Amino acid sequence: MNFLDEEIETSEDIIRGTNDDATISRSSAVSLGYFQDPFVHFFVKKPVRRSPIINRGTFIRSYAMDTLVSQFLSTTGPKKQIVALGAGFDTRYFNIKAGYLDKEENKVSCQLSRYFEIDFPEITMKKVMTIKKRKELFSLLDDPEQAKIERGGMDLKSSSYCLLGGDLRNWSDITTKLVDAGLDLNAPTLFLSECVFIYLTPEDTNIILKWITDTMTNTFFALYEQIHPEDAFGKMMIRNLKSRSIDLKGIQAFPDLIHQEKRFKDLGWQSATAVDINTIHDKCLDRQEISRMARLEILDELEEWHLLSAHYCVAWAFKSMDYAEEFSKIRLHQSQTQTTIIFNKP
Repeated sequence: MNFLDEEIETSEDIIRGTNDDATISRSSAVSLGYFQDPFVHFFVKKPVRRSPIINRGTFIRSYAMDTLVSQFLSTTGPKKQIVALGAGFDTRYFNIKAGYLDKEENKVSCQLSRYFEIDFPEITMKKVMTIKKRKELFSLLDDPEQAKIERGGMDLKSSSYCLLGGDLRNWSDITTKLVDAGLDLNAPTLFLSECVFIYLTPEDTNIILKWITDTMTNTFFALYEQIHPEDAFGKMMIRNLKSRSIDLKGIQAFPDLIHQEKRFKDLGWQSATAVDINTIHDKCLDRQEISRMARLEILDELEEWHLLSAHYCVAWAFKSMDYAEEFSKIRLHQSQTQTTIIFNKP
């Protein structure tokens, strides 16, 4: 093994480690009552209480992405499928099936046909073992007795859930795995990327988006990642991450909200919208929710919170032949307790 190979392996190990960080952060926020997720603790060996800033940020991330997912599943039309890129130990499938994304009488779990997850084989093997071991997870597969564990434990396939080991940088291999596992190229499909595209080169993410654009008929995309590398806080954020050997390979190519929207519009997507976390916190949450969070923990570092929140964004976009009108209704709405604004750009 040469030194270059060793360096690449070390870098990949570090990126895989960000999955553990995110899972611990989610577990911390859940344990303090920010939101419900009875499944995340199965993937955490040593719980750690995160700072109020991290807990609140984790809640906003979950709120925004779950809102878009729930609205997508609620649209009229046939059952939907979801593809989570770099899913790690994400538990959204299990929360959907258990009803935690349902809204009043709207049972979104009934609208999900299949949920696909892709990540490094080292991560999927651990997740497969945990799912198989925990009946609380395994029982939420539509047909647990028919579920198949393949490729030495790297893949788990059932009629409702497919966990596939692979490297997103080898996208042609991933598409083959997805299609072989039953991905319907014409069904309404939501792709998710939560702090995943940011670790890939712009060339790699463009290959993925170009394939989705050219191949999928009815697609919605939701993304969460860092922005603004150019200001003082952004430069400090990048330095701190690089000190841990974490490189945000995509941040220079998509440094702000305009470029996040442009990455989709340049490929001909019908609509793309991006907002930062400050906007979601200040404009989309109602006052009761903000007051509830304040009672959970005191957030003293308000200036730091606003700085950090300005450097993370949520973007969503769609390209659809059959369901453009329905997809155009999916958005993060302005709270009714604030001035009525809807953050959606045509």
